[in-house]
Amino acid sequence: MAERLLLDERIQGDGHLARTYATFQAGQVHIEDEGGTDTARGALSIAAVDRVMVRYGLPLEPGVQPGGESLDLGDGRRLRRLRYHSKVDAEGRDYLVWERPREEPLAVIATHATAALRYLVLRLGGERSQESEG
Repeated sequence: MAERLLLDERIQGDGHLARTYATFQAGQVHIEDEGGTDTARGALSIAAVDRVMVRYGLPLEPGVQPGGESLDLGDGRRLRRLRYHSKVDAEGRDYLVWERPREEPLAVIATHATAALRYLVLRLGGERSQESEG
């Protein structure tokens, strides 16, 4: 079990490597970019993470067992990073796997899920700054 889960790594337009991590504190999932120029930092509810993963996720292929580092979110919920090489891919890809009690695990390509989570953090941060200005 990880205290900080790597969600995604990407190379930005300026050539810098940026990584996005998740931690779980005080009942919220904290998203934080490290490196790069367009940083996102903020907290999301577990419900927001669930909405992203349910909206974009698909069940794991038969026989695929979730493995790799995971972030425990309590009550049987877990966000996991999985490296998987499907038959249609030239090389393996990173996926985020969402595990919930009594539900089938759902997998989303890590770059897609992370982009959605980063968008929510940036959007909520923008709304909060507008409220404080008003």
